[in-house]
Amino acid sequence: MRNLLRATLFSFYLLGALPAWSVTVGLLVDAQSKQISTFQQQLETLLTNDQLLLVTLDQLDASKLKDVQKWVTLGPNALTALMAQKGTNQAPVLSLFLSKAKQEVLRKQYPVGFTVLTNAPTIERQLALVKTMVPNANHIGVYRSTTYKIDEKSYDEIAATYGLKLHWAKLKDPLDWDRNALKILNNVDLVLGIDDDALYNTTTIRSILMRLYRSGKALIGPDKGYVRAGAVASVYSGIRETLKAVANWIHNGTAGKQTLNNPYFNVSVNAQVARSLNIVVDDEASLAKQVKERLNEK
Repeated sequence: MRNLLRATLFSFYLLGALPAWSVTVGLLVDAQSKQISTFQQQLETLLTNDQLLLVTLDQLDASKLKDVQKWVTLGPNALTALMAQKGTNQAPVLSLFLSKAKQEVLRKQYPVGFTVLTNAPTIERQLALVKTMVPNANHIGVYRSTTYKIDEKSYDEIAATYGLKLHWAKLKDPLDWDRNALKILNNVDLVLGIDDDALYNTTTIRSILMRLYRSGKALIGPDKGYVRAGAVASVYSGIRETLKAVANWIHNGTAGKQTLNNPYFNVSVNAQVARSLNIVVDDEASLAKQVKERLNEK
């Protein structure tokens, strides 16, 4: 009987029927709060075999470093504190909610040792959204500030795979467009917003949207917040998608990656603005499904 039990357990092991050994995951935050508790609880529901240990900055010590096999940090302060104490500890780190500016600073100080999860929409997803919403679009305007660094050639090559031509213009002043910027606006089908904080921000967005609206041109992107302000639509990754990405990272890891684009996303649409610009759109769930299907065809 004992031999039969051993043989059965061994068979289950070979077939993967037994659960994998769990790991202890440290969730490092600045301080406890209602939002943090909610985030912790929702993440725990996605971790079937792993233990999630909430650690605040004042609780971070050598014993925690020893006990934790994977770290998830929320915000720049948590990541800074962890990297300062990590030393030779090789536990993987996934950093959430880290701005590009903070990421650049910390990457110079710690070239390796942590992966940043970015929720910024990728150019591929936004262009797939453009082609899904406005199939007849061919010419897309892309504006950026003079300080924003971007590989225009790479973007042009990606756009070409969707049958789209990007027309670029630098804006010295987002509130005062020069002749070239206005010429491009008059000759494109719509405008693609990019993740350029110097251009798209709470101070400038109203003026930009009013200019585009008067020209009868839609703005796609750069993220969900701008859809509420008046952009027609955008791909986005919110808290739900972030939680799924974190759980996926804990289960599968991303060894060697400095940046992880959130693999999960959804679509947000401003139906009122779309109607005013004569753009016919499906419901958000259907639109997101079509965008994902278009991406899978590439």
